[in-house]
Amino acid sequence: MKLILILLAAGVLFSRGRNIPVDNEFVRVLSVVDLPVAKPGTLHEHKENRVMIYLDSGDIQIKYASGKVDDQHWRAGDVAWSAAGGMHTSQNVSAKPVRIVEIELKMPAAGKGGEQSSAALIDNAQVRVYTGAGPVKAKNYVAVDTTTAMVTWNKLPAGAGPFVIAELKP
Repeated sequence: MKLILILLAAGVLFSRGRNIPVDNEFVRVLSVVDLPVAKPGTLHEHKENRVMIYLDSGDIQIKYASGKVDDQHWRAGDVAWSAAGGMHTSQNVSAKPVRIVEIELKMPAAGKGGEQSSAALIDNAQVRVYTGAGPVKAKNYVAVDTTTAMVTWNKLPAGAGPFVIAELKP
């Protein structure tokens, strides 16, 4: 009986699925637990560009209102750019939950978008994302410890890392 209660409590925690460790005028960071489900979630859109940091391996299926289907396969530690886009649903088609840190960029791009530097995981007009241990020279940044899922604003998380650092561009 105690085991059932513990499992039910864990299910409630996972079903919430999101935590917002940082929300300021520059970014909103969501720590998401995307549970495996039989049906896609509700139709929605993202109005801000985002940096996605996958803490677990998994398969996500995105279905757009236009009918396009995007089958995504992620490994733990993958980092991706997700441009603001149209209406879609999302479904974790894996057997296990997938933890994702989503960094929503509230500030518009300062210049041209789309150009990519080979020195970073993502480097465009809004953000430069790389793995590192510090020190960070940028004025504003989000740091994610990909081992512990700790997210911090303008400082490195405690611990050895590895860290994914998203520097916001002025």
